[in-house]
Amino acid sequence: MDAVSWFLYDKNTGAIMGRTPLSWLLITIFYIVYYAFLAGFWALMLLAFFQFIDDKEPRWQQDSSRIGRSPALGVRPGQTWDHIDSSIIMFNKENEANIEGKVVPGYGGWVKRTNEFLEPYKKADGLDDCSEGSKGGVCQFKLETLGACSGATDQNYGYDTGSPCILLKLNRIYGLEHDYYEENALHEDMPEELKNRIQGATNKKQVWVSCKGENVADRESLGDISYFPADGGFPDYYFPYLNQEGYQSPIIAVQFKESEVGQFFHVECRAWAQNILYHRRDRVGIAHFELQVHTTATAAKVV
Repeated sequence: MDAVSWFLYDKNTGAIMGRTPLSWLLITIFYIVYYAFLAGFWALMLLAFFQFIDDKEPRWQQDSSRIGRSPALGVRPGQTWDHIDSSIIMFNKENEANIEGKVVPGYGGWVKRTNEFLEPYKKADGLDDCSEGSKGGVCQFKLETLGACSGATDQNYGYDTGSPCILLKLNRIYGLEHDYYEENALHEDMPEELKNRIQGATNKKQVWVSCKGENVADRESLGDISYFPADGGFPDYYFPYLNQEGYQSPIIAVQFKESEVGQFFHVECRAWAQNILYHRRDRVGIAHFELQVHTTATAAKVV
């Protein structure tokens, strides 16, 4: 107690907790000045930063930015949070519920996440009814163009029959106008099926999509692939994206019909436009995922 008493107040020097009143005053002034300058510097940097940003558009765009002019192709519905790093679309087509402790989930979760993704598209008040030749405004994406994958006739999006509807969308890049392929100058690597779709399409100005099994074994057993809309493309009147209020990204639904039960498929979907780059190893210009459809019998064998 004597030591504590001398620490709190030293009778010989008049120090309080190790410092004299003058020392306490000087150090207080120092920290007030120090933090005032620090706060001023922070406020100055923040002010300078706000001079170079805009609420509506990015300062650096397309080729002047790190993003460039080659948007990525996204897959929906996404995974659950617990499996966010997985690209495997795996489910039991005979079981809707997700059973705790089971490796293979039921199809109900995939249906639920598909409904959640499509819900904003049902709210289209005030959006423009665009068509070929339209430009400007905010175009409404009509869910009925997704046909059997719209949810209007099949509430389970084909998951309960082993023919799931996978939704594809392009990532948004501000101000991007795509360089579309001319019908007489198509890319030499385009599959014949896609060339036939382009030739039969009314609107040739689209970012086209084609899907296939990544390997020979995948292509042999994957089954038929259907596209909705039938053109299998993102029409030009949805672009450019200019941060419009209520903007709806166009969607393509790809349905994989009755693939081999229990087989693990590697699937690659590619976006086609002259400005969209392609690199399989780095996953540029493509969406890659794995698909495995189970029955209760095959799901029981998965450990």
